[in-house]
Amino acid sequence: MTNQTEPAEDPQPRAAGTGPTTAPDGVAVGDGDSSAERAPGGAPAEPGAGDDGGQGGVEEAEAPAGPAATATAPGPVSPFAGMPVSDYVRDGVAALLLLVSLALPWDAASRASDKIEVVLLTILSLLTLALPYLARTGVLPATWTVHTTRKVRLLANAPYVLLVGVYLVVDVVGGGDFGDGWGGVGSAAALGLAGAILAAQPRESELGPQDQDRAVTNRWLQALLAGAAVLAVTVLLTIILTVTGTRLGGALLVLFVLVSALFVLALVGLPTYGTWRRSEAARLTLVGLGVILAVAFVLGSGNNGLVTIESTHRGRFGLVLVPALAAIAAAPAVHRAMTVADPVKTWVRVAVNALDLALVVAGYVAVSAVLTLAEGARGVPVVLAVVVGVLAAAVAFVARRSLARDATTGRPLALGGAGVVALLGIVLLVVTSNRVVLGGGVEHVLLAFGLPLLVVGALTVPREVRAYFAEHRPVPAAAAGAAAQAYVWQPPAPKPVRQAPVAPSGPAAAQPPAGSYPGAPHGGAAYPVAAQTGPVAAQQPDQGRWAPAGGDATEVLPVQQVEPERSGYAARPGLDPDQGPATAVMPAYQEGQPGTGPQPTAQPGAGSPAQGHQGYGQQGYPQPGYQQQPQQGYGGGYGQQPTAQPQQSYSPPAQVPGFTAAQALDPSTPLEVLAQIVQDAPHLRPQVAANPSTYPALLEWLGNLGDPAVDAALRSRR
Repeated sequence: MTNQTEPAEDPQPRAAGTGPTTAPDGVAVGDGDSSAERAPGGAPAEPGAGDDGGQGGVEEAEAPAGPAATATAPGPVSPFAGMPVSDYVRDGVAALLLLVSLALPWDAASRASDKIEVVLLTILSLLTLALPYLARTGVLPATWTVHTTRKVRLLANAPYVLLVGVYLVVDVVGGGDFGDGWGGVGSAAALGLAGAILAAQPRESELGPQDQDRAVTNRWLQALLAGAAVLAVTVLLTIILTVTGTRLGGALLVLFVLVSALFVLALVGLPTYGTWRRSEAARLTLVGLGVILAVAFVLGSGNNGLVTIESTHRGRFGLVLVPALAAIAAAPAVHRAMTVADPVKTWVRVAVNALDLALVVAGYVAVSAVLTLAEGARGVPVVLAVVVGVLAAAVAFVARRSLARDATTGRPLALGGAGVVALLGIVLLVVTSNRVVLGGGVEHVLLAFGLPLLVVGALTVPREVRAYFAEHRPVPAAAAGAAAQAYVWQPPAPKPVRQAPVAPSGPAAAQPPAGSYPGAPHGGAAYPVAAQTGPVAAQQPDQGRWAPAGGDATEVLPVQQVEPERSGYAARPGLDPDQGPATAVMPAYQEGQPGTGPQPTAQPGAGSPAQGHQGYGQQGYPQPGYQQQPQQGYGGGYGQQPTAQPQQSYSPPAQVPGFTAAQALDPSTPLEVLAQIVQDAPHLRPQVAANPSTYPALLEWLGNLGDPAVDAALRSRR
């Protein structure tokens, strides 16, 4: 005996509700199409039901029972199979908003539960939430389809939207006088309108393929645009009606109304415009903002400091319409119209948008407090509002910029910035509790809880975000390299040790112009203490070293051939070197070690050494104005070497034995004289250091002295 069923001779249609039906493209659609929503009995779907692409319009496929049929018949399938969780959540939130709105103020005179028309329309909207469940259980007629459910739901919730529009018009034409019981739009209208819109929109399981069911997406995008237009018009009417009304209080009131209008437009307009541009991050931001304000409306039902009533005659209007815009943005038809983007980038962008809104709110708090101070009001809450607004705006700006630049490294700063903004908002909320009217405290709630929670939620709650940041952690500060020096403690770097000069005694003369011979090469490192005196032997052509003429043996250095350079004073007008042959110069040496000083050889026939002053090179010629002295240094004999070509001599101008400060500061003073001044007149060294004509070698020598006055003069040259 076997339980296997015999193959049927003729194809038999599958009974409704027995399992998913396979469409021609292989997609199971039986759980969400019209066959799951009609009465049992296998009644065919109404003709043309699937023309607009809804899942309910897919015709039921017929499958013959072949030999491959299973041994046992499939078990019963739940009529709610295939219904996503988001549909249940949407129905639950819509019911919650409609019921909670009955306990909130509807206008300036009464609550929603006090108005019979509001109660009846609320009941009607609640009944529409049961339509898909009744259709799936087979209670509705066999001709009922998904398209019927969508149409009936939309028509049944339209009266609630029209009722809110009527009360809005009444507020505009009422003149702002609430004494007759008419005027104002309360938080009950805001929450009830959002609940009715959620109840009217098609569920995700009721949408067909986007290419076949595009009309529903376009309709809800147009509804979003219409809602934004209504908000913009009411904000404009608020400016006009408040300024031209009886409550006109001067220029400060006009400024306050304008600032409030800009605040509402920026707070709502930025995410709404992004949603219209198909940005998923902007859509999520708008939905989050609507949730925050809806919670604020509920929490403020017994507190005059939060939004309970808004009027176009009271200076600010528009926040009561934000939950309705958020409900439209939450529609599945709008969601699938958004541009597909990486989830991590989307949620990071949501956090950036939330910080932008925090910057807007903080700026509004600060500016409105400043206008209040200008009006003459005083007190801790007003002053604290200015301080908190400025600080919160600065923190939000820094956190937003860091997160937008690099999400990995900016995430900790964004979370910390959100915490700081929340702390400042809580302080302001506590201090100003029960001290603001006309809904002025809603911005405090946004700073204290709403927007910081949106930032933290976007950066920590989504699974994709947590996985991404778990793999991409910020670089530790210790490994950040040179950039970490700005914020990581490190031991102070040791100061560079200044090397003491080896027995400096006088400045080396700069390289003289062509036609004369220096006593030391330009840029010499040190200056001799005392030049060697006495006759020295001339250098022989076949010798590469200096030979002593008498019994004094000295170490000699080879002569180097160098080209004359145009540097230092040689570049000054009137001191240009000629283009003669190369000049033989001696390399610099350091005095203080015995036997290391070069000894130039005197020319034969030069019986008496040339006069000169200690510290600068002599040219082998008597200098007028000075007493004849024995040759000091090694410049005199060196200038007469056989290897050097005859050059035109240059005689510096005669100087008086006494030097003056004016002479030390004069740029036209010969450089040889400057070298002599720093040696013979130490008190004039600062003036020489400040002289713009002082050559680099002399400046270096002066800098090595460690004289504070000289160092100050050297710094003044920079």
